[in-house]
Amino acid sequence: MTPAQQSQLVTLAILIVVVGLVMARRIRPQPVRPQRIAITGVIIVLVIGSSLFGTGRQLVENPVSLALVPVFIAAGVGLGFVLVRSMTFWVDQPSGELWMRGGVVFVAILVGTIVLRFGLRYIVYGSAFGGSSSAAVPVHPSLALLSDVSADLLFLSLGLWASRAYFLVQRYRALGAGSR
Repeated sequence: MTPAQQSQLVTLAILIVVVGLVMARRIRPQPVRPQRIAITGVIIVLVIGSSLFGTGRQLVENPVSLALVPVFIAAGVGLGFVLVRSMTFWVDQPSGELWMRGGVVFVAILVGTIVLRFGLRYIVYGSAFGGSSSAAVPVHPSLALLSDVSADLLFLSLGLWASRAYFLVQRYRALGAGSR
């Protein structure tokens, strides 16, 4: 095994551990904090948006990829809606505080979007983490469109996280504000 492959395996292992810890935390019951949700949503959208700078040239050069951007944003908003609808909400009777907990659908959506993006990058570049530089070339020329779809998946994540924050705050207003 080459040092580059070992490095990728270590990175993958760390990513799996981090995603596992985040998912365990998201499934665990926790109080709904609308300010924290909104701030976290904005931070995630900004991080994803900043990662678009590396793929922006790729998107503009391909009209098919550019045409898919609104489709992926709409799909992300739809997934964000489904994500929030799959969560369980309840009001704690002694304190009147609104609580939430994710479920299997919640985990499937979040992990599925990550696996889909890394899977496409692996198919296109032969490495889930490679191909991020401007000089990266797909393994086969016919896979160039998949490369663009991989970049478009950032817009899916953008729509998902923005709509998740929006719908959670709306759910809080509908359920939490009336209980106090």
